[in-house]
Amino acid sequence: MKRRLFPVPILATLLMLLALHAPIPAGAADWVAPGPGVGSPFPNTLNLEDQKGRTRSLADLMGTRGVTLVFVRSADWCPFCKRQLAELNTLAPEFEQLGYPLVSISVDAVPLIQKFAAQVGVRFTMLADPKGAINEQLGIRDAQYPVGSAAFGVPHPGMFVIDRGGQIRRKHFEKGYATRPDPQRVLAQIRALGTPAPAR
Repeated sequence: MKRRLFPVPILATLLMLLALHAPIPAGAADWVAPGPGVGSPFPNTLNLEDQKGRTRSLADLMGTRGVTLVFVRSADWCPFCKRQLAELNTLAPEFEQLGYPLVSISVDAVPLIQKFAAQVGVRFTMLADPKGAINEQLGIRDAQYPVGSAAFGVPHPGMFVIDRGGQIRRKHFEKGYATRPDPQRVLAQIRALGTPAPAR
């Protein structure tokens, strides 16, 4: 009968410790989420067209406590974005109830977000920024896509939670396009927020 070198519980513990100390892929640990930080003012008034062709500003998109801005690549050609937006659509009433309604911003033209909104029955505001001008201004543009690329101007996937005073209260950004901020985590953080800053 063969004898184990380590009892099973000790072996499991050793394997776990090895996993914890495994090397982190280059560039993963030192990546810093782009854009303005928590506690700073959101430096843009938006003024973009929504899925109904109306020009919307940050001020009129605010709920009773603020707004949750979701930056995605495209509701037309990006399957990860489509999946994310469909999931957020089911949670839209919760964000609304907490006073921070959802608003998505993508590099699509109005007819494309209009089409997606109709197909999915979107219950939140979608904004069109076809040239990705706001992504550039905020410093959240994904620089791996050069000028001339079909995806030029797209953002790193992310979310800003902004209060009625225009201050960024929470921020979540991902480096890769296949990963998205956890909406349940964002909801939990919104529930934990204190009284927002007074409107400016």
